[in-house]
Amino acid sequence: MSTIELGEISSAPGTELDHLPWRRLGLAAALLLCLICAASARPAPNAVRPLWSVPASDVDSTTLGPEALYLHHAGELIAYDLATGAVRWRAPAADALGYAQLAGPFLLLPADPQARRADGRYAQFVRSTVALSAETGERLWTAPGEPMAIADGTVLMADYTRTGQFARLRLIRLGDRGTVWQRDTAGVVSFALATDGARPIQVVTVTDDGLVAVLRFADGGLLASARIPWARGDPEEGQFNDLAVSRDHLVVNRNEQGHAELNVYRLDTLAALWQTDGTDGYAFPCGGDGICVNNGQGLFAYDADTGRRRWSITDIGTGGSWAATADRVVVDQPGEVGEQYLIDAGTGARVGANSPGETVWNTDPQEALLVLKPTAKPSGRTSIARWDLATGRRDVLGSIDRIPVNRCQAIAHYLGCYQNDAYSVTAVGR
Repeated sequence: MSTIELGEISSAPGTELDHLPWRRLGLAAALLLCLICAASARPAPNAVRPLWSVPASDVDSTTLGPEALYLHHAGELIAYDLATGAVRWRAPAADALGYAQLAGPFLLLPADPQARRADGRYAQFVRSTVALSAETGERLWTAPGEPMAIADGTVLMADYTRTGQFARLRLIRLGDRGTVWQRDTAGVVSFALATDGARPIQVVTVTDDGLVAVLRFADGGLLASARIPWARGDPEEGQFNDLAVSRDHLVVNRNEQGHAELNVYRLDTLAALWQTDGTDGYAFPCGGDGICVNNGQGLFAYDADTGRRRWSITDIGTGGSWAATADRVVVDQPGEVGEQYLIDAGTGARVGANSPGETVWNTDPQEALLVLKPTAKPSGRTSIARWDLATGRRDVLGSIDRIPVNRCQAIAHYLGCYQNDAYSVTAVGR
């Protein structure tokens, strides 16, 4: 709460009686202004308003868009208006998987699912994609491949062999399905995207023998190629690799027969920069030009260019961590209710205090996250708090009926959750 300086209240000599009522009115007005300002500094109490719900089960899937909820239920894809719950359209979708991706005016649904076991590996993949109009539900086209990334009216499609291995990558235009570029990917076992904010700009592929190729997303041009140390995938032997891109760096965390090693490369040349051992966990970008590693010993931050350790936190136990924004890392500590705290990605300093609850998934958190927590009084409810990522402060906005399992997602001022054999939409903070 901010303080408003009222100053010293006084009057000219001999005019106290004449001005006293006006002084009282002025003081009352100033106090009223202070209360209004204080109210505007905090979220209004009970700023939670349940809107509508529809029957849904655990096998159903949903896509939460800015204006509509798309629910795959009983062989149909149904579009609901997010604000009112009114049905916008229904479309048959028994031949498609439930998860739909929004791509501008299109909805992309994976179809023709496959499952194969070859060379001791089990693979699940899809052979085609169905495009629907997001506005009307009209089926517009079907194309081979699985959608991997969407940008600027195009979609990157992955084609698979009969055994579920990558066969080729193709960038196609959403409007006419015309091919912008394609590239054979025989032997590729992993790939990652380099982004400029939310927009993909490069594609990184790696084969099973460690051959890396960096491709330009827009035209498929080869930017760099090199062979790097790589653990051939073998789940039974605990051999696997984690691949990530952090701005101008390629990050490979290699786990091989009880030994883990983190290697960092320049993305433009694939020249090796540095490596460190004992990273049996996972790495992710943090702090702009930094790399964070979460393993069994704690959370560590490194300078991406030099490998210099910037900071470390060794008391997170078995908790996970992830970058909510460029300068904030969330640490989740397990427990009956769970607990989180914020870390400044640049310094490692804690921001705010530890607080119980579970964060709600949000693809674009920006300034805040929503946190759910079972209430003690009254029981049988779930409180919703706004967690300010800049300050670490939490403000309870209100509560809804109990959510036994956090299967929720937030977008703008809406919260969508699977709840008691239904999918419920709640207005939050407005």
